[in-house]
Amino acid sequence: MFSLPVWSIKNKEVTALPILSIEAVARPVFIVAVLVVLIVFSSLAVTYAAFQYRLLFNKQQVFVQQWDEFQVEWGQLLLEQSTLGTNNRVEQVARKQLKMMTPQPDMIEIVQYER
Repeated sequence: MFSLPVWSIKNKEVTALPILSIEAVARPVFIVAVLVVLIVFSSLAVTYAAFQYRLLFNKQQVFVQQWDEFQVEWGQLLLEQSTLGTNNRVEQVARKQLKMMTPQPDMIEIVQYER
């Protein structure tokens, strides 16, 4: 199967190289094939993990943006609540919608609690 080149023959004496058996050749080829398959699967797994990371990162950015919008809306609602709860506003609503008025001093009666 293997032979030496002509220039390496010394004194016309040729030493025979051992012939490799199928088992001796098949085992390293099998190991290399398995390693190549594992490397391919590993590279596909890395690619898939990077893809999933990008998807999750995009979702996280959307959630952060929504959070910021909710924070702005919450601040506006708190401001509106504080505006609607002031004494001046309550008095205006009481006068206009409920037709209430401040009583005159002669309309005020003091009730004492007796035991």
